[in-house]
Amino acid sequence: MAAVVLALTGFSTGRHKSSGRHKSSHSDSDSGGGCSSSSQNHDSYTPRTTSTRRTSTLQDGTALVVSCATKSIPYATVEVTNPNSRQATFEVDFSFEDATGKPLSSEVKQISVPARGTSKVQVKASQALLAKLDHCWVEPEADLVN
Repeated sequence: MAAVVLALTGFSTGRHKSSGRHKSSHSDSDSGGGCSSSSQNHDSYTPRTTSTRRTSTLQDGTALVVSCATKSIPYATVEVTNPNSRQATFEVDFSFEDATGKPLSSEVKQISVPARGTSKVQVKASQALLAKLDHCWVEPEADLVN
């Protein structure tokens, strides 16, 4: 069984790595040398094996700055959206930045978000930081933790 899988995998890999230079001029009856006949479909093998292996791969979420910190409200609010069908925890890269885009303070926050829902996280800013703050920034992709 392992030899069959390796043979099929090797054939499929070799065919795709050839970048189209391996077009056969052989007739349908001559399929030697690793070339396949036009009546064979080796690509159909892959979907059958992958369809039997169901995985529950979760996707990363998205993050958006809803509001930046101000002197009257000394914290920023970030909203994280979960595209998955189950609850997940995400990491969000956030920074307070000056007018040149230089980070004054950076943090990584973790937040649990319900299935196909959104949650908000707040990031507090000190008074000293607020004196230099121009804008808030968040990485738009919230990395999946679990």
